[in-house]
Amino acid sequence: MSDLTNGPSPGFWRMLRRTGGLLPVFLAVFMVIFSLISMNEMRKGLAFASRGVETTGEVIDRQQQRVRRDDRWQIDYYLTMRFEAVDEVVEVRQEVRQYVYDTSDIGSFRDVCYLPEAPRRVEFEIGETMRDGRTMRWVSLAIGIATLGVLWWKGSKAVDAIRARKFGAVEYVTVTGLREVKHKNSTAYALEWVDTEGNAGNSMTRGARAPFEAYPVGTQIELFRGVSRRMWWVGDVGPRKAATTVPSVGKR
Repeated sequence: MSDLTNGPSPGFWRMLRRTGGLLPVFLAVFMVIFSLISMNEMRKGLAFASRGVETTGEVIDRQQQRVRRDDRWQIDYYLTMRFEAVDEVVEVRQEVRQYVYDTSDIGSFRDVCYLPEAPRRVEFEIGETMRDGRTMRWVSLAIGIATLGVLWWKGSKAVDAIRARKFGAVEYVTVTGLREVKHKNSTAYALEWVDTEGNAGNSMTRGARAPFEAYPVGTQIELFRGVSRRMWWVGDVGPRKAATTVPSVGKR
């Protein structure tokens, strides 16, 4: 049976993970993904804007495709266009927005834009690639702002925990039990306690009951009080390092 109070004391990043700090990491990953997509779309949009050739294409086919995404059915819309490029007649099938599909009957004509070096790279809506890139850029910026906000929120907890371990007042409380936290497909556990003034508290949750078996009801456990007045159990934040002693140097 392991003793959770014997360390080692976690650093900031490990403490951030323990306090739920993986969320800003996931957000940061999404921000990078959206940023890369935005850069790619805007690069292609610049290609259409600088080298694209506008012409008129004929709608020769239109199709709907029913697909299942995120446990629900959705409809994708496709148009097939025929147009004359530099020295050939090109037919391209492409997914389009619903309003483009609804306003494009077979035999009707639409303005399109293609790249002369790659005629099958076509915009059925002129300028749509650049607009999509700019939209993705704003989405990336919004995710970046959210990442900073969540990092500050979660990071402040990690900082408070580490400062409490290093500088906070030491208090002893009495264990009152073990609380089960039900999730969709799992159960987590948290140690519960009450201090000398009757204030209740609990530890961080863990995915197993076994680590808490060393602390039955009635056990006295050590806590650190943070700047935010939150109590941090030594089993969560790690033990405080003993202060190094400075030897006395006598005068000669």
